[in-house]
Amino acid sequence: MNNEEIQVAIVSSNYIHCCGLKHVLSDFFQADDVDVYADFQTFERSSVGYDCIFMDALIFIANIDVCKERKKYVLLSEKSSSVFSYSELALLDLTLDKASLLDALSTIWINIQPLKYEEQNKDLSEREREVLELVVKGYTSKEIAGMLSISSYTVQAHRKNISAKLGIKSVSALTVYAMMNGILSVETK
Repeated sequence: MNNEEIQVAIVSSNYIHCCGLKHVLSDFFQADDVDVYADFQTFERSSVGYDCIFMDALIFIANIDVCKERKKYVLLSEKSSSVFSYSELALLDLTLDKASLLDALSTIWINIQPLKYEEQNKDLSEREREVLELVVKGYTSKEIAGMLSISSYTVQAHRKNISAKLGIKSVSALTVYAMMNGILSVETK
């Protein structure tokens, strides 16, 4: 996904939540693309049309009438028993372990992207698609280099280009992208 296409905001009065979530989201978006607001009033004055807003559940409830006009909300909670996500609203339990949190964010990522997969695939070269497939299957850069008869430096360059073109940095988010775009089948390494 191109970095310019998704605008992300975090609205929370909890400084630790904001810092931690911004750091975690940097695996899915460029860090510069994640804006942080300590309160709803400051967020509301922003003229940015955010594609996804991570917001404390209580702030959302207190401002639900105004929030209806936005595109996609992810409500932040520390007490939810499950993670759910559908087109306009998702719930993210901040007490999840790292793997579960990354899986939840991958699910949310799928739902917030403008679905322009065909255009995105055209941006990747055939070699980048091959490298992407092997990366998400769990192969190391050295193994990929041997399989494709290229240097590991070339593999690293392809990986960097893939991340830059798609705006995706984590392997888990790349895996979701590859599955959604037919680059990766269900089989694994």
